[in-house]
Amino acid sequence: MLSKAGACATLVALAAGTSLADIAYRTDFQLGAGPEWSDRTVDLAPLHGQRILGQFGNQTVRLNVPEVREGDLVRLDFDFCAIRTWDGNASGGVPEPDMFSVGVGGGPVLLAETFSVGDIDSRQRMSFGTGVSGAAANHSRWGAIANDSLGYPWLHRTLDATWRLSFEFLAPADGLEVWFRGSGLQELADESWGLDNVKVEAVTVPTQGSIALLGAGTIIMCRRRRH
Repeated sequence: MLSKAGACATLVALAAGTSLADIAYRTDFQLGAGPEWSDRTVDLAPLHGQRILGQFGNQTVRLNVPEVREGDLVRLDFDFCAIRTWDGNASGGVPEPDMFSVGVGGGPVLLAETFSVGDIDSRQRMSFGTGVSGAAANHSRWGAIANDSLGYPWLHRTLDATWRLSFEFLAPADGLEVWFRGSGLQELADESWGLDNVKVEAVTVPTQGSIALLGAGTIIMCRRRRH
């Protein structure tokens, strides 16, 4: 049971605007993809039996999370899997550059950068991680958390890379839509992408009025408990 002092401390924290995060959505696609996805294609990676949403090419895939409310502070986490010969901004195919983008329906574009899955010592460069959209300054696979871990074959080798991406933003409306897009890619057998370990956290941000009312109630309650 929470003590009187602990109860007061909890209310003070809430009055200050903090809140516990609610997990609005989470999946690793091991049991497939639900109707919240505009494309429910799930692929079994060749190595270790990992399932990912994909493979996709030059297309947009949407996730809908109706539980999120307008003004919620949202944290989006997911693994982006670039499969086979992503060239970043470098030559190596038409069309190019090889880009992955993420955005919020009715809201901001969170990411629009090129990625490369070539050898680190190659001439290929990618814009992700530079902090400047479109700048091609980093080497292939920069910032990847895993390399060739999915087992997708290319010629006589394995070629894939995984990045763990996180974004925070305010929900622009009730019912969140997040879109994911690949562009500039060649056919799926050459360049494709997928998603894994998708998580959406939503935190209700108190209004100024609710903070004032809660703060006043906190002061009164704590004073009474001192008697």
